[in-house]
Amino acid sequence: MHRPLFLVTAGSVAACGALIFASALPAAAATAGLAQNPLCTTLPGQPPTTPCFPPATTPVTFTITSVGTLSITVPTNTVSLGSETAPGIDPNTTLSSGVSGDGSTDFGEVTVIDNRSLDPADWTATVSSTDFTTATIPSDTISAADAYYDTNGVTGAGAGFADGDITDVTAGDALPLNLSNSAQTVVSETGYDGDNGAQWDPTITVAIPAHAVVGVYTGTVTHSVS
Repeated sequence: MHRPLFLVTAGSVAACGALIFASALPAAAATAGLAQNPLCTTLPGQPPTTPCFPPATTPVTFTITSVGTLSITVPTNTVSLGSETAPGIDPNTTLSSGVSGDGSTDFGEVTVIDNRSLDPADWTATVSSTDFTTATIPSDTISAADAYYDTNGVTGAGAGFADGDITDVTAGDALPLNLSNSAQTVVSETGYDGDNGAQWDPTITVAIPAHAVVGVYTGTVTHSVS
């Protein structure tokens, strides 16, 4: 028995819009092919409302890579807090270790840039300070604990960045941060995904203690981010 090489089939309107096609497949295979076209639907006297053959799909993929790192920048030039007079002792009062007078100034802009493109993109900025000493008598020091740090507010950056993503320990009614030789958190970011940044212009204030002596005092304020 010989199988036909070609099968010509005329589809009805209900089957496939009166489509006629020739197949080089055996009759059984061609018939099976017709059964695999469930998407071919029509209304009487109307062309097919969907293709008679299943759609062909192609997967598409792409990769996003990071363009940078997490960094913090600060002023590199020496910041002068100006000049203050030693508080002195009033001979009409009881001697005490109280302080009066202070030196303060804007520190300059501190900027955090996070280009790691992470989810989550959390980071924490810290600040610390050395004690302040004079060049003539290094033992005459003003402790870092006599210095205070206030961010004066933080501005965040990033698509969809919200104020709630930033935590500023000196914000609102909070007191300025009492500096220390150890790093302390001053600004942190949580709840944001992707590249972002923040900037603030802090004020450094040093309370002049009663034991302060004449001289130029020098210390180093250090910021870091992780």
